[in-house]
Amino acid sequence: MPLRFIEEFHRWVERESPSLPAQRVARHFLAEVGDESWRSPSIPVEALCNQPEYEVRAAALDVESEPRPVQIWYRHIYATDDVDVIAVTNR
Repeated sequence: MPLRFIEEFHRWVERESPSLPAQRVARHFLAEVGDESWRSPSIPVEALCNQPEYEVRAAALDVESEPRPVQIWYRHIYATDDVDVIAVTNR
């Protein structure tokens, strides 16, 4: 499934200047989400889903030796199988 909109990842890097390990963890996860939108440790955010059109999922990704996980929210559009990154932060 295509990972369409990743601009939010780049905005996160510019906005928060995350560590290189945090960026690597996020990039790795996003690459895998492009293949499997239900990728662990993501969970559905029911309040933001619009079944049967799309599902919004959130993931908290631990980064070794950092106090806060990288948080990623993304939308999986069923009709096209596209994945759009909605937000990324580790604040």
